[in-house]
Amino acid sequence: MFSFFKREKSKELPAIVVFTSKVQLYKWLIADAMQSPSAIFYFFEETGKELQALLNAAGAESIKLINWKDADKKMISDKAYVAELYPLSGPYTTLINNIEQHSKTNIQTLSHLESPIFMKMGGDKLKTLVARLGIREEESISHAMVTRAISNLQSKFDQKVVTEKTANSIEDWYQANLDD
Repeated sequence: MFSFFKREKSKELPAIVVFTSKVQLYKWLIADAMQSPSAIFYFFEETGKELQALLNAAGAESIKLINWKDADKKMISDKAYVAELYPLSGPYTTLINNIEQHSKTNIQTLSHLESPIFMKMGGDKLKTLVARLGIREEESISHAMVTRAISNLQSKFDQKVVTEKTANSIEDWYQANLDD
């Protein structure tokens, strides 16, 4: 039997863990990823280069660094980290689905308040609010409301961007696709 009032449960995306700065995100990411076999996924080439330099400096050869387009072709490790948010929902959802399809790994999506997506939501004000709440610089925030707000913003970007222009960095992407 069916019910008109029963809503079909939509697939939940992983909660997004937000750090106060990119430096804090990278410090935490490298330290946590070195604890067990891990894969770090990225969307933009500049992010990949930054992460590769950090992994080399940390001597973290066991951590796999993977471009999101190759997620379905690579062996997934114990943990998977998505090191940045893609401004549109499609590539992000595709990456999460590919990871889940090829592995039963734990996925963590990471971002920081200095990221352009948070700047579109008033990032400077958010940093001030976080400080007033007593959250220290090295701490992170993760809540369903934050994940939902980001998902809603991605949906707005999906509607606004008719023809996507590719870019090597997230900053360049925003400039090419969303700056009026």
